[in-house]
Amino acid sequence: MTAPDGSPEFWVDRFIRSLGEKTSLAFAFAVGLTSYEVVLRYFFNAPTTWVHETTIALTATAFIVGGSYTLQRNAHIRITLVFDAMPALLRRWLNVVNLAIVVYYLIALAYGASIQARKSLAVMERTGTASDLPLPVILKSFLALGVGLMALQAALQLWRSLRGRV
Repeated sequence: MTAPDGSPEFWVDRFIRSLGEKTSLAFAFAVGLTSYEVVLRYFFNAPTTWVHETTIALTATAFIVGGSYTLQRNAHIRITLVFDAMPALLRRWLNVVNLAIVVYYLIALAYGASIQARKSLAVMERTGTASDLPLPVILKSFLALGVGLMALQAALQLWRSLRGRV
């Protein structure tokens, strides 16, 4: 199977694309939960203690996965005015340098996030609010996994750039 740019499509690409598309539904679910809370609060005077925190967790999870999805689709924001004016070979090597820095940064971030996730899991950290949900454990774990997945996608993009396929 090949990607639209002619490079081979790997399981990482397919997995991240599928995960990103499915996770994007979390935004719709968050809107539904918020609407539910508004109806309960203002029409029935029966607010919940868990909807706000759950909505924050859903959207945070979708944003975490969205990073690797955007990178997989090569749809991140760029300032292209100067970049597009450069010769193709220079653009390719600037892309290689950029991706190498990104991979290094994401590996370091994943390492730091995994330390925080382990600490949170060890004490089963909770929100400390009225609902006292274990959202810190879930979000910190998702952050470590999501950044690790993004580092994997960036490494694949770097490999493609080194081979001249991007």
